[in-house]
Amino acid sequence: MGVGDFINDSRRIMKLATKPSRKELWMSTKVSLLAMILVGAVSFIIQIIMTLLTSNWGVN
Repeated sequence: MGVGDFINDSRRIMKLATKPSRKELWMSTKVSLLAMILVGAVSFIIQIIMTLLTSNWGVN
């Protein structure tokens, strides 16, 4: 694939690309926020479990 092919493909993609509507943008934002909250909650739960499991490891 040469530079000319890349430029032609890029032009074709730019002609087909459209700006998202407000509704699409808001849906994308909500999905992203929900994913971040879920990942944060899962990591917090894992941290709590690991803290409880390892809290007595150094005690004799």
